[in-house]
Amino acid sequence: MVELIEKFIPLRPPAEGRVSMLLAQIPSRLRYRNYFYHLVDPEAQWAAVERILQRVARGEDGLDRATFLVFPEVSVPFQHKDDLLTIIQKDFRRNTVTIAGFEHISLRQFWQLLAEYDVHNAEAHRAILEGTTRAEGDRPVNWCLVAVKDDHGDVRCFIEAKTHPFFGEEFLDQPRDLYRGQYLYLFRSQLAPLSFVVLICLDYIYRDRHGSNILTIIRRANEIYYRERQPLDLLFVIQCNPKPEHQVFLDTAVGFYGEHLLFTPGVKNATTILLNTSAETRVEGVAEDRSGFGHSAVLVHKGRRLPATSVAEYSTDEPGGGPVSRLRFGRETRLYHLDLSLFHERDPRTSRSPLKILSVHGMRGGQWRKLEGEEIISGVSSLEELD
Repeated sequence: MVELIEKFIPLRPPAEGRVSMLLAQIPSRLRYRNYFYHLVDPEAQWAAVERILQRVARGEDGLDRATFLVFPEVSVPFQHKDDLLTIIQKDFRRNTVTIAGFEHISLRQFWQLLAEYDVHNAEAHRAILEGTTRAEGDRPVNWCLVAVKDDHGDVRCFIEAKTHPFFGEEFLDQPRDLYRGQYLYLFRSQLAPLSFVVLICLDYIYRDRHGSNILTIIRRANEIYYRERQPLDLLFVIQCNPKPEHQVFLDTAVGFYGEHLLFTPGVKNATTILLNTSAETRVEGVAEDRSGFGHSAVLVHKGRRLPATSVAEYSTDEPGGGPVSRLRFGRETRLYHLDLSLFHERDPRTSRSPLKILSVHGMRGGQWRKLEGEEIISGVSSLEELD
């Protein structure tokens, strides 16, 4: 099973008990060559990512308030990794976390990344060197970078590999089969009661005869809760998923929050953030679907029930009548700026919500702009917004 490695980081959120985040539901256009999924136009994709980074760095529309900036699976070109880190180091405020899903690289390149950032990935680096051979160096790796600019202004880089492939990443030819990551990180702040985990797409639903990634997270979170009374706060799932509302994703959420067979105080009040690529995503070899991609979502336990809302840009529901309350976004290319309460026992004397939508941003003429009033209620399609 996957190992869950605890990482203690000097991260200080602006206000204890609340945290804001910017979710970038942007498109990826991927081509498939020699078992790897690469971005069709990495320079254009980097320009799109860089525009978002610069908006945050400049604090436009208050976006610099976000503690977390999150990009979807396979949405950032590998050749611009250092450019991304330079912007974070030079221009981002302290106490921020950037989660970025990168296009495929080879296992050999992944080894090199772990060596480059060994100071914060030493356990993972040792494990992968012991568990793989040089003959596997050409295998593809789907991975993400978690860059923490800490309370001292230092940037700490953590590297994770996807633990389970989607059908287009899995082959009978094992030397070309997607490398399965062997570990996940559980990040814990040393300066505030804040903890989070990052998963890549199918890692959220993966299971075998012995357990699942989610069960591993639940068990560790319970251990920490019973020992320290500190629950898991945030579970990020970055995706490039043509079927984000497949029943198995709902089943996993119900299992995570349901407590049907296991008391789960360590995760019951966690917030799950499912960030997908937008509807304009194109993946070579994956059939286009008019309803595919998009529909990023935020999930909480129904005890922290979200207010009933239904407008063009987002809505709330309790899918399947289970123990889950969901904020469901649309399919278009958007930036969602949210403010979350990390822990909120519902009090019948108050109508406070566990989250607030601070702003929604769309594209016009290649530039981001904040959507207002009627646009949020009635909606603006990407075809109207894009050049």
